[in-house]
Amino acid sequence: MPCFLCGECLADSLSAVSGFRVHRTSHQTGHILAALYSADKLSLLKGPFIAFHVSGGTTDCLYCEPDDNEIIKITEISSSLDLKAGQLIDRTGIMLGLKFPCGIELERLAVTADKRIEAKAVMREGGCCLSGFENKVADMVKNGESPGNIALFVLDAIGETVYRMTVSAREAKGDLPVIYAGGVMSDLYIAELLSSRLDNVYFSEPDFSRDNAAGAALYASMCAKKAMMFMM
Repeated sequence: MPCFLCGECLADSLSAVSGFRVHRTSHQTGHILAALYSADKLSLLKGPFIAFHVSGGTTDCLYCEPDDNEIIKITEISSSLDLKAGQLIDRTGIMLGLKFPCGIELERLAVTADKRIEAKAVMREGGCCLSGFENKVADMVKNGESPGNIALFVLDAIGETVYRMTVSAREAKGDLPVIYAGGVMSDLYIAELLSSRLDNVYFSEPDFSRDNAAGAALYASMCAKKAMMFMM
């Protein structure tokens, strides 16, 4: 992404002057490490675990393994085949007249719901599909459904989908611990929905879920420690 290139350019320049190696990582790794740090579960890095990165640009279920070079080796297990969870939240919010980005306002709005509308996860070809929920929301808005009920429906739809993805991942990879990361997973309602139905699952504080800066800093610290050990 262009927004990352300034930092990469500076790192390359400093490397050229100092002779130190540049360590490159990914946006996803940063989110996972930030979530593990906030949940006090960095110990999961010692073995395989499952991670979710759920945001406006991703709805991914990932298999993570320790890696000597990259700290974590990440392999995709499943993903959204169309709309991403964060896009569903924002598009719903815009239809309801909320301010973009809409996640926090949608969560507050869901508290005003007076009924729950069933939301069934749609799974296809090993992934999930979320675009149907957007169509359902448009119909509900047109038919005069209350904004609170629509907001709750969307959060239930995402929570049910992530739940199904978690169960499927564990069927494929074993009953591994799971860490949830990304902006959408900062939603406390979705976190409660998942934690009430699943064991050995972990969530970070909302600020550490939305922002991966702490994870990038942690990655740099880990790389520095490894370099020092090698020099010794």
